[in-house]
Amino acid sequence: MEWWKNFFDAEYFRFWSELTPPSRSEQEAEGLWSLLKLERGSRVLDAPCGFGRLSQELALRGARVVGVDISRELLAEAERRRGEIPNEQLRYCCDDLRYPIAESGFDAAINIFSSLGYGTEEDDLGILTTLRAAVREGGQVFIETMHRDVVAARRARGIQVAQRLVDGTLWIEEPQFDPVAGRIRTTWYWSGPTGSGSKSGSIRVYTITELVKLLAAAGLTFRSAHQGCTAEPFRAEGPEMGGRVGLLAVR
Repeated sequence: MEWWKNFFDAEYFRFWSELTPPSRSEQEAEGLWSLLKLERGSRVLDAPCGFGRLSQELALRGARVVGVDISRELLAEAERRRGEIPNEQLRYCCDDLRYPIAESGFDAAINIFSSLGYGTEEDDLGILTTLRAAVREGGQVFIETMHRDVVAARRARGIQVAQRLVDGTLWIEEPQFDPVAGRIRTTWYWSGPTGSGSKSGSIRVYTITELVKLLAAAGLTFRSAHQGCTAEPFRAEGPEMGGRVGLLAVR
């Protein structure tokens, strides 16, 4: 079941637009700008782009950005939020990244916020192959994601995820980890003044070693590991085992 085709809808936007405030998007965009050595006029592929929070920030800094996503609802939100940014600076397209896209010649392609692992390993290889084909020779591919060491560290400490939104809605995530499949099967529950509901998904949580092998299988050369969307080197230390990881590779 391709659960992700219906998961990223208006409710997803309502939760994550609040849980990823503008300050976080600005900080991540600034980190990507520095790490990828972007300049005004650099061509950037944001894939998937979701509701365009990073596409917009990078375009505002002068990059020429194309955002691609499979969710028409999130793309509609991205268009609504673009403000005065012209189409020649920022464009959005609806595509399935498991298959080649028409655009190419990008200086960099980014895959942010745990956007791999939804389907099979072959699906993820297809996505990374699409990103490789989209960048020019010497172009960069950067992925930022959760990894298995963080999941193990959090589960060992019994961490539960819950959040109350501004309107009073209580949002709770109940994950179940399958260590053999390496997948987290999660269900979101919410209840508040606008109603209640639930939705479920499943994501493969790779080790960093496995991610680097996937990059190589897609024809990319691994360069470095970073603390999320920053130029800081990744260190698997502390109670979060280094936290989210960013992996930089080149074509």
